[in-house]
Amino acid sequence: MRKIEVMDPGRGFAESSPDASIWMSALELDAGAVLSWDPSHGDEALYVESGELVVDGRICGAGGAIVIEARACPTVEVRVTSRVVHMGARGGGGAVDDISPSSSAGGTDRDAPAVHVVGPRGTFEAIEPGRETRFFADATCPHCSLWLLYTARSFAYESPVHSHSQDELIHVLRGEIRLGSLVAGPGATVFIAADQPYHFRSGPEGFAFLNYRRAASVMTIRPTGEKIIEAGAATGMTSVADAVSPLERNRVLRSGERESWLENPT
Repeated sequence: MRKIEVMDPGRGFAESSPDASIWMSALELDAGAVLSWDPSHGDEALYVESGELVVDGRICGAGGAIVIEARACPTVEVRVTSRVVHMGARGGGGAVDDISPSSSAGGTDRDAPAVHVVGPRGTFEAIEPGRETRFFADATCPHCSLWLLYTARSFAYESPVHSHSQDELIHVLRGEIRLGSLVAGPGATVFIAADQPYHFRSGPEGFAFLNYRRAASVMTIRPTGEKIIEAGAATGMTSVADAVSPLERNRVLRSGERESWLENPT
């Protein structure tokens, strides 16, 4: 496949090229639909563009994401008609596939892979006038290597020429971006191969897009060669941790506070 390729949404559905190492699909889901996983998968994520999903009693609303660790077997219920962006890696989710999850960052043993529900603020954020950038996962989780970023500008923007050490998929949520003669508008997905130099520019109203990679990534600015580790703490973003961990959920359920927690999940 080409090193840069745009997949148009067609009739409300966009899917990455079958030749890419990673995949992404935009789906319209009816209320009452149920999604389930068996263990034969790598790290995956669901971004809720609109609507509401529920997994293990935890609600993920519009602008939030569900990160599913490799081999986890969740059941996700669709509460209302929802538009969801689903993504993962072909042949597994990254280096974590070769690791048997045994403990969390705090050293607590885990019997099974986890499912993380992350609210609209993400895990790290960088907010400036006209700019909003949020990580939902930055490959620093001890048990999953998935990398998922939301970024937006409310003004005309042009990036420097740069490359990334991982294949990436960009899914446009608002506005448009142009990569040379290629144009990607709302609902379109752009595949860019690892180490491929490129730059993009937006229209006058700016843009919003998701950026997905299967594992930790380093950006190289051309032509200076400056290298930037692409992770929340490494780039000085603010930690917000808009999420409830499975361990916290279990504590809340045991305490009998389920109803109030569902109303205020952060």
